[in-house]
Amino acid sequence: MTPDHSTREPTTWIQKVQYVVSLTLLGMCVALCTAGILANQTPVAGATNSAIALVLMWVLILWLGVLEGGQGSLVGLQPVDSDQFKFSHPHAFACTELAHKGDNLNRFIVGRQFLVVLVVFLLNMACTVVDDFDVPGVPHALMSSMVASGLAVMIITVMLGQLAAEVNATNCMLDFINSRIVWITTWVCLAIEASGLLHSVYLVQCFFSNESMSKESTDKTFEQKVWYWGRVGLSAILLAVAMAVTCAALWHDETTMYPGLTTMASFALFFGLVCFLGLLEGIQIAAFAVVKLPTHIVRASPAAEANCDLVFRGRNFKAVLIGRQICVTTSMFLLARITTTNVNPNDLIDTSATDSTVLGMPSCIQNFFNTGLPGALITTIVASLWWRILAASFPIAFMGNSVVSWTIRLCLCLEATGVFSSAWLMADGIKWILRFQPDDVYLSGGDKDIDLELNKCGADDSQTLLTVSTGKSDSESTFLTNSLSNGNFSTYGSNSSEEFDTLSNPCPNSSLEF
Repeated sequence: MTPDHSTREPTTWIQKVQYVVSLTLLGMCVALCTAGILANQTPVAGATNSAIALVLMWVLILWLGVLEGGQGSLVGLQPVDSDQFKFSHPHAFACTELAHKGDNLNRFIVGRQFLVVLVVFLLNMACTVVDDFDVPGVPHALMSSMVASGLAVMIITVMLGQLAAEVNATNCMLDFINSRIVWITTWVCLAIEASGLLHSVYLVQCFFSNESMSKESTDKTFEQKVWYWGRVGLSAILLAVAMAVTCAALWHDETTMYPGLTTMASFALFFGLVCFLGLLEGIQIAAFAVVKLPTHIVRASPAAEANCDLVFRGRNFKAVLIGRQICVTTSMFLLARITTTNVNPNDLIDTSATDSTVLGMPSCIQNFFNTGLPGALITTIVASLWWRILAASFPIAFMGNSVVSWTIRLCLCLEATGVFSSAWLMADGIKWILRFQPDDVYLSGGDKDIDLELNKCGADDSQTLLTVSTGKSDSESTFLTNSLSNGNFSTYGSNSSEEFDTLSNPCPNSSLEF
């Protein structure tokens, strides 16, 4: 039976303090970012005007919420008969019919990942002030530490654009995607995947799976193979160009990288963040893959077994997901600062010469580089999708890494601070304004009792096993959905769904076990 979330345990005084501090911090971040935009001190506001930049900021935050909650809802509704909500939620029905057709869900997740990274990069440009900023009435030190560093927009993005949406999408999936905006977003994600921009990730997938390669060779006609591999080749070329542009810009100090860092330090930070973000992307996938393996195989790697035990022990799973989301968003914003080029062709002494642009490119191409799209492409493919495939292909080796253990503990510590706890209050407010109802209100019969606890524990990227399936079997593609039905998430903990507290009903008395 689906747990009843209508009541919550009494809030402790510690949690009340965390809520107050978190809300105060969120309000201050919103005020500081707004002040920087109104003073035309951000790249977008300087290029256009403050009104456009301010509207863009909130549109991007709202759209990010649609992307985050929409994925969780579409995956969580997979085992539900769509005829039950065909008339009560017509837009939700249209979304599920589109996303659940063939391999569209896998394609949706790939395209959605690029959109998430792109939105984060655009938020960085819309909200982070320029180096020589001057915001009247606001202390320079405060703006420098909170806005110029990108910390303020990170906090806003995590609380309002991600966690709040994920909380509401945990048990209000039907109401969440019952919107034409979600339907349009689903089409956009599918279109991005179909364009071939990210197809180089399938090259890595085929490399780690002979069966996937053989399936690719037998399931397509000659024309389809040419079209498919042509897009793979084009994607690989675009990725190589993006990497060359980013490395050249870092070498010549032509990015929005934080001032004061040497060239070698910039490269070290860039590749370090790529690896760190990759670890975060792969932890969930590898953990779930390991706990589905036979016990004797897992016990052959004590480190992997210990790390999985840490993730699934008590109520740690919820905390790991929340802390991981914080780390993922922070890493994306840092990569946006590192990889976005900062060369204004209009400032060149001789505009007919192109030696001062990145790789000597023409001014029009340099303006395109300045949008941050090359960095977004690198972040999506190299720092995200590739690592998911590696985690699914080698889960034991991945979870047995000592760095994974410290990363898990970092996630637990971040969640324990309570800095982002106001996300639940924001989610409650949004839920009340939009009049979201739990899915149980609309579903009937057996589907009403489908246990969606995995989605409730974290609708952010638990479902990405669908994306990184290495083609071994159809059952692997639906691993998460099957897990939802039986509640058997881990061989290291209880099968009871109560072991996995939901994002929508955090327990104030829960303690994390390190």
